[in-house]
Amino acid sequence: MTSRVVHVVAAAAFAAFATAAVAQQPAAAPAASSAPIPQHSCGKPPEYPGNLASDTQKRTWQKDYVAYIDCVKKFIEEQQAAAEPHVKASNAAINEYNAAVKSYNETVQKANEK
Repeated sequence: MTSRVVHVVAAAAFAAFATAAVAQQPAAAPAASSAPIPQHSCGKPPEYPGNLASDTQKRTWQKDYVAYIDCVKKFIEEQQAAAEPHVKASNAAINEYNAAVKSYNETVQKANEK
């Protein structure tokens, strides 16, 4: 009988915790697909001129290719910098969730041992 009471109390505590957690949730964010996905404006990598090309053509190709790579790297860095606050917030929420679940499980386990 005591075990049944513990389970009821644990279920009530979990329901209260879940209700509080849901009550603290902000309004649902719009679906990720509604926002446009950023694309780089670097164009396409230049085509290799071939082995029969002059040294000037090869140097020009190399210069254009390096400029393309630098442009893509800059775009990547900008996107990662923009995403960083969101990743940190997500990780913080994950850690909070894990701590809450661990605490809940420990509480239930201690209640079951009595």
